[in-house]
Amino acid sequence: MDEFLDMLWMQVEYGLESIVTALDTLLNPVEVLGPAGVVLILALATAGTTKILSKVYRTQRHTHLKEEFLHWQSVRQAAMAVEDKEKGKAMAKNIDQAKLNQVYYDYFFEGLMKNLVTTVLPALLVVAYLSRTYTRESLEARFGSQWIFTLGSGPDAFHIGTLLWFLICLPVSFALFGLVAFLIKKGRKNQGPEINQPGKGQPDHQHLPCG
Repeated sequence: MDEFLDMLWMQVEYGLESIVTALDTLLNPVEVLGPAGVVLILALATAGTTKILSKVYRTQRHTHLKEEFLHWQSVRQAAMAVEDKEKGKAMAKNIDQAKLNQVYYDYFFEGLMKNLVTTVLPALLVVAYLSRTYTRESLEARFGSQWIFTLGSGPDAFHIGTLLWFLICLPVSFALFGLVAFLIKKGRKNQGPEINQPGKGQPDHQHLPCG
């Protein structure tokens, strides 16, 4: 068993080293932008990756729980719509206790786990990469400074390191992707369906009265 675990760990370590090497190769050309530019690109890539993963990653259990939750929610709404309000409230309470509450908690927990995989995990992997690759010693060797930015001077200077700059860039990247998606959606909505109007594309045929 110990030999199997050791072999498994060696494979995991080899895989992680391969990923780090690939990232180093990909980021090497953009290091001309400086450490701030590299970290910003990684933050944008992280936000884009999470957006894609959140759309394409679906578990069968999450889909089933969503359908079940919507079903019991509609049943509860139907119960609340009966003419006898007291009876409706009692029926809704029974539905909550019997099914809806448990289904909601299961659906919420499954969604939370999905978000951990699609959002938190990619961000943590990038943080681990930055912590390993762009240390203060590495920054000084590559770019001549231990910090991304230094605000002020002297003993009161405020230093912004790799991880802090990433934590600043990441929410900005998410906001940027959200803004782009909003503008695209708004543009499509404003464009709307094309309506044929007289004088635009087709002649205006006048109907003459029959003689």
